[in-house]
Amino acid sequence: MENIPEDWLEQINRRLSDAGVPYKQRPWLAMRAWSLEQNIGVRFPSPISEHIFGWFYRNSPPEAHHIGSLFTGLFYFDVYFWPVDIPIAYGKVKLDPFASIGAMPDLVKARLRDDKLANLGYLGLWADCVDYGFGRDDLRGNGAITGFAANLFKAANEQLEATTTVLREARPNSKAMEFGRMATEMFLKSFLAAHVGLSEQEAKKRIGHDLDSALRECLTARPASELSQLQVRLSQFPDANARYAGATYSHDQLWNAYGTAQFAGSAVVRSLMDRNMRRTLESAHSPAPRRA
Repeated sequence: MENIPEDWLEQINRRLSDAGVPYKQRPWLAMRAWSLEQNIGVRFPSPISEHIFGWFYRNSPPEAHHIGSLFTGLFYFDVYFWPVDIPIAYGKVKLDPFASIGAMPDLVKARLRDDKLANLGYLGLWADCVDYGFGRDDLRGNGAITGFAANLFKAANEQLEATTTVLREARPNSKAMEFGRMATEMFLKSFLAAHVGLSEQEAKKRIGHDLDSALRECLTARPASELSQLQVRLSQFPDANARYAGATYSHDQLWNAYGTAQFAGSAVVRSLMDRNMRRTLESAHSPAPRRA
């Protein structure tokens, strides 16, 4: 493990304290600073992150540090919505797709690996979660999305998180269909606001709650966008007014609603950031060209 000098930790803690940074955020910022200074990747968890967190834990008030994931998505398999945790990491690190479903028992995980179709579906969902989690984190600090587009993206993110929350209940809640639809709508509008300057008034008058109309405008603006994959998926959502009908939906329908919203959000992030884990996985699993 790379040795981290005690005085370095003391100095950065003092700087963060002088800047008014809460205790909870300091170890994350220290990890980022160490990664940049040493030009190395720092993954959480790892010996380096444990060393940094241990130091801040010993030098902070009790209960100041609650460690979580950068982002948590879901994957539906074996009649259960499994949490997909994307770890916090800085620099260049190697991520293991199957380490992200730590809650899944080994026996079930082995079945997932052996089921080719489900395995591919999981890898695609995991790639979307990676791009979304890291991309969302980047968007918050680099100014690549501002104004109305940023407001829409924030609202869409809240709807996406609401979708995952109600699907993780003991009995998955059919409200996930409504939340997933709203997340998809807002992600599409944020795409238009970010790329072609869609205004709030235009969003209300031209699009309203019409998902098909929103997608058509996205593809008119960016014909090569991967959002074209949503053309066969939007019909699964009920009309916006259906939220007042109190309908119930199957697990498969709720899974499709979440997956569509997650893909839409990840596609928006990929359109704005230099990230594409899906493409990386596709390249890794493509057959090698035959030699003449």
